[in-house]
Amino acid sequence: MSQESHPDLHKHHQAGKDPGAPEGCYAGRLPDDSIAGRLLHSIRLFHKQEWDRHMISGYTPGEVRVLMGLMHFNRLGGPGMKVSEISGMMNVTSPTITQFINGLEGKGLVERVMDEHDRRAVRVKLTAEGIRVVQQVYEDVARSFNGLVDYLGEEDSVKLADLLMKVYQYQEQQRSKET
Repeated sequence: MSQESHPDLHKHHQAGKDPGAPEGCYAGRLPDDSIAGRLLHSIRLFHKQEWDRHMISGYTPGEVRVLMGLMHFNRLGGPGMKVSEISGMMNVTSPTITQFINGLEGKGLVERVMDEHDRRAVRVKLTAEGIRVVQQVYEDVARSFNGLVDYLGEEDSVKLADLLMKVYQYQEQQRSKET
């Protein structure tokens, strides 16, 4: 991707200004003309767009992730999930999950039910409305990414998917070195 094909990236890059950074802060103090600086700037632009917040209005990204996790578990024929299972799946604390569930329950999207085998345990399940909302999210995400494929074209879309997978693998390697 050249700067000429992305005027917004070119404009911000040339100015050396990161629109997501505090005044006077430049792309992580990397040289403005470095490839690493351009990569950092591009990633920050994506973060600033908050793609996950555009999936469906009225729901936080965390709520959407809980709903999607419950839908996945529901498709596997599970009896619902315990808060601790959702917490582990999302890698966040149980109190945070409880807050999400309280909000989703108040919106009529999930319900708490007693575990059939362990009366002390409570499981969380999607309601019919919760299933409808998740299906809408899936449709919106599919429409958005199909639009991106149309915009980029098939060849560039495949390249982008391959490059993003390489970025993910690199980040995983770096993370494993830290632990």
